[in-house]
Amino acid sequence: MTEYRVGRVRAVIIVGTWRTDPPGVVRPHPERTALLEARGALLYWDVLDRTAHPAAEIHDPDLAADWLWELYGPDAAGAILNGDSHIATEWASPVLDAARRLAHLRWAEAWWPSSHAAAVPALDTGLLRAEAAWRTAAVEHLLDDDEAVERALADANLAATEDLDPALGAAELTAALQALSEDYGIELRREPAGLRREDWALAATGGPAVDFALASGGAPVAWERVPQGLVDAAAGATWTLTQREGGLVVHVSVPAAPEARDLRLDAAIGTVDVPLRLDPASGNFTGEAEAPQAFLMLPAAQRVLWVHSPDFVGEPAEPAAAPHRAAIIEYARERLTDPDASLAERAA
Repeated sequence: MTEYRVGRVRAVIIVGTWRTDPPGVVRPHPERTALLEARGALLYWDVLDRTAHPAAEIHDPDLAADWLWELYGPDAAGAILNGDSHIATEWASPVLDAARRLAHLRWAEAWWPSSHAAAVPALDTGLLRAEAAWRTAAVEHLLDDDEAVERALADANLAATEDLDPALGAAELTAALQALSEDYGIELRREPAGLRREDWALAATGGPAVDFALASGGAPVAWERVPQGLVDAAAGATWTLTQREGGLVVHVSVPAAPEARDLRLDAAIGTVDVPLRLDPASGNFTGEAEAPQAFLMLPAAQRVLWVHSPDFVGEPAEPAAAPHRAAIIEYARERLTDPDASLAERAA
């Protein structure tokens, strides 16, 4: 049984947890949120909550009325649209299941916490997108995109499904994609998978030889500041200040995620900026830069290390430990052996 409070903030109907002062919706933190943009509404699930039904922000009730009953049931949908203050539903339907699975696939592509340190493998993006195309077709009528299926099929790579263990059920997905390809007139791509780096072993933070280590520290990397699958989700960035013949040097190391791409990262600590690049030999993003003598005088509060991707965010903020990181990582581990999980998760 799902029970939700229903309220209204100006012209928007809020289904789920909401506040009155100031008025608005209480959404899960972004790295926990699986989103779906529907016609006339935004739907979202908290991946740490096993509730089947989504919370919602309905900005066009007339559009949402066409499909809302398929997710909540006729009685609950009527209560939402008629201004009731609460709903309770046990409704189940293929559309609800497909909508939730599609939102989860999009979450996994954006937030999956791949990690050597936590033993969470990377997911095959090709599989994620192939399954997303299949789920998109099942809920096409409620999506806020008239060409959603065509776009999803154009992103799908049929080669990702063809060499998998038959026991995973990939044949059903392959057949469904081929049928959709014919129905929508979209030719599916068959591109070979990229090289894997399964033999990477994370080395201890290293760097060029140093004379004296004067200070060191570390910090978590804010997930929202780097693309998914770039840095290890469970391991933090570290820095070391050393004395060399030429002066002070700050060395920064950030463990890479499994199958990470060689994209540039930037780190900063105090007034020192450190560009980072992937070192395949160690499995770390590393870099170093000269530091002024005044660095030694900085209080601990100003020796805060933050890391971001300059092509991903424009104005990085100081990192803070994201709420429920450990719970999200544990959730990802459970999905790897869950028979109800996506094909990409079970194949990993």
